[in-house]
Amino acid sequence: MKIIKYLLIFSITPLLFSCGADKTEESIKFFKRGNEKLKEKEYLDAIHWFDESLKQNPKFADSYNNRGLAYQKIEKIDNALKDFDKAIEIDKKYWEAYYNRAEALFLKGDFQNAMLDYDKLAIPFKDSSFYYVSRADVKVQMQNTAGATADYEKAILLNPKNAEAYTNQGYLYFENKDFTLAKKSFEKAISLDPKQDFALNNLAFILNQEKKFDEALKKVNLALAQEPAQPFYLNNKGLILINLGKLEEAKELIERSIRLNDKNGLAYQNLGLYYQKKGDNLKANENFEIGKGLE
Repeated sequence: MKIIKYLLIFSITPLLFSCGADKTEESIKFFKRGNEKLKEKEYLDAIHWFDESLKQNPKFADSYNNRGLAYQKIEKIDNALKDFDKAIEIDKKYWEAYYNRAEALFLKGDFQNAMLDYDKLAIPFKDSSFYYVSRADVKVQMQNTAGATADYEKAILLNPKNAEAYTNQGYLYFENKDFTLAKKSFEKAISLDPKQDFALNNLAFILNQEKKFDEALKKVNLALAQEPAQPFYLNNKGLILINLGKLEEAKELIERSIRLNDKNGLAYQNLGLYYQKKGDNLKANENFEIGKGLE
């Protein structure tokens, strides 16, 4: 199964940083308002107040950093990167800004430069479990399996209750077809945090492979309770329902999954399986071919 990877299953919530005594009173006031809006997830309002803060003090590195976080939340990654760059230009040891820039570079798919930033943080963040998870995620994308494995293990050693570390460790095992270890990691993640939807969905896939269809359905339903419109989860449930003989319900979910993401070859493969079960080999083969072309 090709899994969608959420930085946000296994990524740390970035810290908001307070300002020093050298900042002007007005700039500090606007900065605090921006932080409040950021915490309330009102990202456009947060950006407005950080703008106001920077008008009063253009050298306020914290306002650049936190405005970058707001931009990242609304998926304006290039804007976020400019702000993180500016924060680092002002303060060369602003380690949190390096971390946030690495996260943004990861989201942009620039794994080489993300790794350069993470390497700069090896000493200041040496005791951070979430740092090792984030660095491991980059190593996964760079096909550095050994390095990623070591970083996930370090993250778990530093914080045995880090559910994201177990979830992402499970993803790595899953991609390497070690379903026994993947299942163990996903189960541990869920025991620590029952709302780990990514782990729930992937555990459902493994249970489906084991022909434990009722158990698989329960797990994927829990994942969908967290993310009802997640196309990969909908498709996964569709496959489980096919195996349970609930063909029409399965078809509805798979087609919905395709409407949400028409680039997922597995969804077309499952739709082909539906038509095959219905005896319509022409439509089955059409969908199998589409799915194969998207692999």
